[in-house]
Amino acid sequence: MKSIVIERLTVKYGDYTALKNITFSVEHPSFLVVMGPNGAGKTTLLKALMGQVNYEGKIVIFGKKPIEALDRMGYMPQRERINRNIPLKVKDVVLMPLISKNVFGISKEHIAMAKNALKIVGMESFWNSQFSSLSGGQQQRILLARTLARDPDILILDEPFSATDVATKLKLIEILHSLKKKKTIILVAHDINPLVECTDKVLLLNKEIIAFGTMAETLTEENMERLYGTRIPIIRYGEVCYTVGSDSHIHI
Repeated sequence: MKSIVIERLTVKYGDYTALKNITFSVEHPSFLVVMGPNGAGKTTLLKALMGQVNYEGKIVIFGKKPIEALDRMGYMPQRERINRNIPLKVKDVVLMPLISKNVFGISKEHIAMAKNALKIVGMESFWNSQFSSLSGGQQQRILLARTLARDPDILILDEPFSATDVATKLKLIEILHSLKKKKTIILVAHDINPLVECTDKVLLLNKEIIAFGTMAETLTEENMERLYGTRIPIIRYGEVCYTVGSDSHIHI
């Protein structure tokens, strides 16, 4: 079953082309990692999936246009806009997507859904805690819970590991690994190494598709050089690949 089908997708901002002739599809459930340098159009691709930008071509989400399928998607943006100075409690943050379009306010069902999302990320005991008082890693787990609160079929995560410590990153990966059995997960990442056990497909993107397929198919030194403009050694262990090296664009 296909959760996402994209054909000849092109996105322009005025005269600037952010994405050109993008075609691929995603199985449900599965785990897709999107990689590319800064300015490659990764965030634009995610916005197109959610109907937030004008585009040419075709995007189908479970048989519907993106704007018609928003209730089946959960989005965790790269830079969270929650003001840490506002005295929000954890429950307020997680309940946001459940009550934002509900004129009748908070229901018992909303509370149950929010608490279940916190349970998934191991933060259920923080229900009444001040969000601003939590560590950065704890806040990131709360924000993932907020994304999970409506139990979406598709999770769209834009660099969820940025500014997280190793322990938080490993915990988030553990959570995502358990979720991939029943959800489509699209995750933008600079470093694929921690995700090798989760990843089903990899999309190498730089305005156009450099490669799309399994790790073994996409993570070659030739493809990575085309993607980043520099040679990046690849270590292979069966069907699993690891990138080696350091570059300012990819933050390995």
